[in-house]
Amino acid sequence: MSEVYTLLLRLEGPMQSWGYRSRFDYRDTALEPTRSGVIGLICAAMGIARGEDITRFDGLRMGVRVDKEGRPECDYHTALDVIKADGGGPDTVVSRRDYLADASFTVGLKSSNRQLLEEVEAALRNPKWFLYLGRKAFPLARPPLDASDSIRLGDLEQHLLYGFAGKRIVLESLDGERTQHDWPLSFDKRRFRPRSVKTVFATEGES
Repeated sequence: MSEVYTLLLRLEGPMQSWGYRSRFDYRDTALEPTRSGVIGLICAAMGIARGEDITRFDGLRMGVRVDKEGRPECDYHTALDVIKADGGGPDTVVSRRDYLADASFTVGLKSSNRQLLEEVEAALRNPKWFLYLGRKAFPLARPPLDASDSIRLGDLEQHLLYGFAGKRIVLESLDGERTQHDWPLSFDKRRFRPRSVKTVFATEGES
């Protein structure tokens, strides 16, 4: 069996939004970073444009540890003189935009391809484009990697669960208890497929 490696990154900021079923005038947020949001952040760091191929990331398995649960909040935006889809108009549109306040997450990316993780790590340390937490108005409060962070030998469970008793962890799993439609196939065409995830809680025995 080939060795597997995990890269951990911290996503922390006063406001975050991780939409995965947003439609029209409603922009929702999941309670933790989505796969599409994390891959989008990596693409920004690496300078990968929306229309470029992103299949190189399909081999990554992702997990999220919730270090600090965010507080769900909502903004209401009013846009004036909006042209209707049928060409009529102009109209006034009120949109709802959900976000998380004061949340902190540790995201784990696992792969047997160490070179890919090294490329991701290097890009996150020196990003080509601006990094944000789901929306361009939501910057990171701190860099995603500390100077001491590095690629670690071992699986997601080893690095996300052990030593963090009581924390909620969301892991990609073939036998997950729910699905989210947030696996990006194309950012340019906004195409996604479902992925299966499960939620576990680290116990005292794992600390």
